Amino acid sequence: MDEMKEYDAFAKRMEEEYPAMFVGAYGGFAVGKGWWPIISVLCANIQQHIDWANRNDQVVPQVVVAQIKEKFGGLRFYYDGGDDYVRGLVQMAEDWANRTCETCGELGKQRGGGWIRTLCDKHEAEYQARKNNND
Repeated sequence: MDEMKEYDAFAKRMEEEYPAMFVGAYGGFAVGKGWWPIISVLCANIQQHIDWANRNDQVVPQVVVAQIKEKFGGLRFYYDGGDDYVRGLVQMAEDWANRTCETCGELGKQRGGGWIRTLCDKHEAEYQARKNNND
């Protein structure tokens, strides 16, 4: 499956599984597919918490995603709604992404040299090889 079809399938699955979270123009998923599992787990935990809390007479505003992107080598998950528990879930996911290759999802680390990226050793070597070939 080519990258665009993979992306479209992931976006469609997320929008179908969490329609209340992706009701507006959120700008898509501006991250590498290595972080898609993190976003998927995060959304599942957020929605499960909201549904549970609201069934048990707690009022937790529905989370609505505003933007999901990579910035300075890290995951940024911008949203409206939620509570302190949701803020903790988002912080945990962002910290998880800081140690996860944004390309493949394996263990990675943040790397500088211009644009900050979070990559495993293999994808960092590929990036450097491409960069050197373009110089």
